[in-house]
Amino acid sequence: MTRSLLEAIEAVCNVDVDAVDPAVAKAMPFKPHNQTSNQVICSDMMVQPKYQDLLTSMVRKYGEQGWEEMVQFCANNLENVTNRVLVQVSPSRVYDKDKVLEQCYAYDRAFRDAGVSRDRYAIKISATGPAMVAAAQLNREGIRTLGTSIFSLPQAIAASQAGCLYISPYFNEVAAYSDDSLMHKGSDPAMTHPMAPRLIHILEAYAQLYEETGKEQPIIVIASNANIGEIIATAELGCQHITILAHHMRELQETPLDSPSMAKYPFLQDLPSKKQAPYYAKLKTAERLRGHSTSDPMAGPGWNGKLADIHTDYLADNGKALSEAMTADEVVVKKMRDVLGAFIGGDAKAKAAIEQEVAKLRAN
Repeated sequence: MTRSLLEAIEAVCNVDVDAVDPAVAKAMPFKPHNQTSNQVICSDMMVQPKYQDLLTSMVRKYGEQGWEEMVQFCANNLENVTNRVLVQVSPSRVYDKDKVLEQCYAYDRAFRDAGVSRDRYAIKISATGPAMVAAAQLNREGIRTLGTSIFSLPQAIAASQAGCLYISPYFNEVAAYSDDSLMHKGSDPAMTHPMAPRLIHILEAYAQLYEETGKEQPIIVIASNANIGEIIATAELGCQHITILAHHMRELQETPLDSPSMAKYPFLQDLPSKKQAPYYAKLKTAERLRGHSTSDPMAGPGWNGKLADIHTDYLADNGKALSEAMTADEVVVKKMRDVLGAFIGGDAKAKAAIEQEVAKLRAN
């Protein structure tokens, strides 16, 4: 039987599932490596009628504490992945180190209560200055993290300095899914998507850091692909993991790896070997993509051609250098506002569902 596009992607890099619902992972022809999530994904699942009993039991246990409820949803999905399940720090906390730590320690306790060891979960933290300082402390203590909402090289360098296990650059801003004018229209996104050069900058910076230090760098779990072509493009660009939304997972699984597919996506015609650890040892950018190394269309016409210095200490003074770099990058400011706004909406939806359950329990 002809392989599907999903199996072709898995042959090149590791497929993660961007869905908490166990049914999504169970429908795949192989086990995904990680299960990622965010406030939007979790709140959408939380309000599904088929999970009402689980939500009620979690509210009985944790009350109005918040996202600890989602730990059990993730724990129930652990048997369907080979590696880790991930929950995310609330967006309202990510500019305050102590608030990040507070929620992460609550997650750690909840995972322990659910019988999940630290080697089977990780916590997603948006890569702001104070949040990456918190991530450094958590990683030293054995609570592994993923630096998410990454749109720039300074954020990625800071995540490396924080010892993050993973990072999730966002290929698109969240608003692109509802505003067609923001959607990339190019037929070859590996070459024409404005985020493609920044991905290459991150990969090459990590390769340089690995060469200098011998220390493995964060694994890239690319997120926010808008369509199948972008998923394939991010595999070509060199991402070691790709986290895929449920509807894209179905489309990939239902599309055969046949002549029409290979004509549409030439990268599939001669798949490279699967990436293996150490991921950054002797990493070289493919000839077709090397122009990205010295370009940055997201920086605008005033860009001076200089990339962030990998030796800048982005964590000193509560992440001051990272905060300044992010504020100076208009694209990052806009995209962070967009993505955190979407997650705040998910927070509000979950909060409403939890409070409704609390009210029901009190009434009974």
